[in-house]
Amino acid sequence: MKILALDKVLESATPEGIKGNFMKEVNQMVKLYLADVVREIYFRQDRSGTVLVMEAATLEDARNMIDTLPLVKAKMIDFDLIPLGPFMPLALLLDDEQEEAPAAGSANCH
Repeated sequence: MKILALDKVLESATPEGIKGNFMKEVNQMVKLYLADVVREIYFRQDRSGTVLVMEAATLEDARNMIDTLPLVKAKMIDFDLIPLGPFMPLALLLDDEQEEAPAAGSANCH
């Protein structure tokens, strides 16, 4: 499952606390990236903050992985997790009367 994670700075955050945990945060983020959990990392352009694109079996698994981040553990930031899926309205473009495409590997070549 693809998950969009949007950070939010909590009231308990201080510049000193964030700076003191920053390298630990980067270290853990790299571990999640190398584990193929965090697929993409972005810095927001509208405000200070991070956006992650994650891959996890469930939303709970994604939450458990986010909870390993030092700034989350220190209760300075948290993330809103948004599960993503296929854009189903595209199905409206399909012609239901056409034959379904053959399964992979079963194409008949004559």
